Amino acid sequence: MEPIDLNEQSPDAIREFKAGLKKEALNSLQQKKEELQTQLLALQEAASTDTKSSAGDKYETGRESIRQSRTLLEKQWQTLAQWESAVQKLSVEPAFIVREGALVVLDIGWVWVSASFGKMVFRKREIQGVSSASPLVQALKGKKKGEAAFFRGKAIEVRGVM
Repeated sequence: MEPIDLNEQSPDAIREFKAGLKKEALNSLQQKKEELQTQLLALQEAASTDTKSSAGDKYETGRESIRQSRTLLEKQWQTLAQWESAVQKLSVEPAFIVREGALVVLDIGWVWVSASFGKMVFRKREIQGVSSASPLVQALKGKKKGEAAFFRGKAIEVRGVM
């Protein structure tokens, strides 16, 4: 398992860790997009096999349900594509302040300023992906190791930035 404070590691070790994290995140996002694509194809097949019966209202209700499901899945796919694009653009260079691309060790856990894709486990560490526009990151923006910020009435210490 990686040490708690990667700031003690060499810049090359930090780059390697962040490059692996980035690759893992992109693979996960791609897998989720493929799962959504499978669901969209299943909906398309269901819509094409649904035939109009004498119970017209039932047919129309089913069609509307499929349309709404398709719209929801398409929105989810677009969100995943946006997150994927944001992650692809991130630098794996070591960071010394909280900013986009920084991996931040807080007293509440590890946060990667990337995209709001949620938690992932990488090298036995639970890392939360958050957007640079999130309230937490806005409160911490520009902070360095050893500094603290108030978030939701609590002081949050930055234990490391890489």
